[in-house]
Amino acid sequence: MNSFLQLLLSSFSGVVTEKVVGALAAVASNHLFADLYGVRLFGELQFALSLVYVVGSIALIFGAPVIAPILGKHRRLRHLIFYHTFRLRLALSFAVMMSFMAIVVLAMPVSSATALTLIAALVLTVEPLALGSLMAYAETKPWVITRAKAYASGVRVLWLLGAAHASMGAIFASFAWPLEACVAAVAPFSRYRSMAFSSPRSKPRDSIITRTLVSRGLKIWPAIAASVIVLRMDRLLLGVLMSKADLGIYAAAASLVEQWNSAGTTLALALAPSMVYVGRNEEQLRSRSVRLAFYLALVGVFGWVASIFVGQRVFDVIYGPKFEAGVSVMIYATLCAVATFADAGLSTWLVAARRYRLIMVKQGVTVASIAAAPFLMPRAFMMYSPATATAVSVVLFWAVTFGFSLHHRDRT
Repeated sequence: MNSFLQLLLSSFSGVVTEKVVGALAAVASNHLFADLYGVRLFGELQFALSLVYVVGSIALIFGAPVIAPILGKHRRLRHLIFYHTFRLRLALSFAVMMSFMAIVVLAMPVSSATALTLIAALVLTVEPLALGSLMAYAETKPWVITRAKAYASGVRVLWLLGAAHASMGAIFASFAWPLEACVAAVAPFSRYRSMAFSSPRSKPRDSIITRTLVSRGLKIWPAIAASVIVLRMDRLLLGVLMSKADLGIYAAAASLVEQWNSAGTTLALALAPSMVYVGRNEEQLRSRSVRLAFYLALVGVFGWVASIFVGQRVFDVIYGPKFEAGVSVMIYATLCAVATFADAGLSTWLVAARRYRLIMVKQGVTVASIAAAPFLMPRAFMMYSPATATAVSVVLFWAVTFGFSLHHRDRT
């Protein structure tokens, strides 16, 4: 029991520390890059990173949600699973990266945007190593993951700081993101190396593991890919419809709100085991998730009120006067984030009750709303469309879901 409590405490503190370090690193990175290289290059960088993350979601078929249910305590079984997962992920990631970089070289004219996109694509090569290395510690030593990500985030900020002091160009500075992925892969690599690179003795039934990984991966991949698209689709869509300078202003505001939204998700994950998952039936799970959603919504309201009073000063300190137009976007998006906070709490019911189809429907509705919003709203308010679409889609989804649930209960 003591070892279980120690693992639970380390997992909770690790998640909180990881989110805090990640948020500070993201703010520091944006401050350094935006302040040194200006609005247009910041917009080009955000577009390139978003494009790569969306393309890279194709290679996330073999991730932790896929292999966790079939991991066993037997060392040989774990070795076989990690070995096959590593080889599958590396081959798929390399194929995706090479195809993507070839398309970029052939389709995009030579410019700073092309160079930034190619550099961002290097993350696709390192990502399978980083994910695999961290995955090897996910169950028994979660603090290793926190330490590795903290090292990686620190290296990213130090690289940008060195580029700023050395007056290097944006191309040189953008190598901070591939370097961050490399550090995340190297920090806990010793244990993973023995599992992933040491070829096990082949057995007649080894092919079953590969088939199981592929089949499970294909089943869960749409949900993983949709979650990545929801996070990055706004920058890709607005990057096509507006100038890169305007995109830089929007991305500055969206980045801060994104970090704030991750706080709601972290709180939901941390509080759900004690507040929601202890429910004995679906009725209790639903009522407990509603209570959690209410508490998280209050936190979201607090963040919105705080953004009204101190948001402009914080925004100016981070980004400077060139990004001033993004202050109103940030405050409005923080208001819409109240719905996102409540959604994080309500979604714990779907996870606990294994309503995976509803999760996919919710993600699909959100993606469709974000895609349609810029074309439905006036052009002057285009920067406000992604936050509006996300909030409206979430509210409508839960209104319909609870409406059907109440209707079904009345009929029974």
